[in-house]
Amino acid sequence: MNKTLRLATLILIATALLSGCANSLYHDYVMSGQVVSVKDDNTLVICVANTESLETGDVFNVYRTVMDKLVINEGETGYSREFVGKVSLGEKQDEHFATASVVTGEIYQHDMVEFDK
Repeated sequence: MNKTLRLATLILIATALLSGCANSLYHDYVMSGQVVSVKDDNTLVICVANTESLETGDVFNVYRTVMDKLVINEGETGYSREFVGKVSLGEKQDEHFATASVVTGEIYQHDMVEFDK
């Protein structure tokens, strides 16, 4: 019973810490970045954890979360990441947002930008 209570407490605390996009821990350790809006075919606004470590012209991979509706085994999520293109970082708008331009691929709103170089 004691182990169950500890595990439940740990899960509750982790959920509370990682539950909001505005939470710094969520941005720094869970979410890389996200396409907030697509201004035209080539210009994007992206949400980033912190623009301080990013440089104009840096190129990053972009992924889309896709669902495989043919999941057969119980317990499988069916979700996977699909590479959809690359973006080049543009002008920083503030500490959390920046513009970007599409280098390759077809990028849509809500796609994820991976900032690991």
